[in-house]
Amino acid sequence: MLKLSTLHTYLNQVLDLPDLHTAILLTPTGQLISYASDPSRSKEDVRSVVGLSGDSFLEVEEQGFATFEIKGKPHLGSIYVLAVNEAQDETQDSWQPLMLLALNFSNGYDQEAVRLKAKALAAHLAKSLSKYRDYLVVPRPPPTSSNISSPTPVR
Repeated sequence: MLKLSTLHTYLNQVLDLPDLHTAILLTPTGQLISYASDPSRSKEDVRSVVGLSGDSFLEVEEQGFATFEIKGKPHLGSIYVLAVNEAQDETQDSWQPLMLLALNFSNGYDQEAVRLKAKALAAHLAKSLSKYRDYLVVPRPPPTSSNISSPTPVR
């Protein structure tokens, strides 16, 4: 059974204050599941990171991860987003990660350290979460053909 307090503990363990200051678990659709952050960070900052991380889903879907610097809010720094998934799950035709893990860090922080921490935590979480794949992942809708067969003729 998954407990939010346990998830929070795991997220809190990857923090390296003050530079690696926020760890977030969210769904691929951008819904916040749990987070841990530096107490000096506002909930609005966390919401901003959740929104930006959810928006990066296409890049995560293609590469398995996304890294980007936040423009317009320099105090937030950069975000590393990683798919939480077991390796065998990624071979399915309808692949969708179970969850996304987002780590928010200062621009001067070692990105390799962020990547390694994210990878270790994602692998650990995937073992527990994969048991619930059928309940967590929303299947992709089947492709539909367009109702428009040709452009409207000019009169």
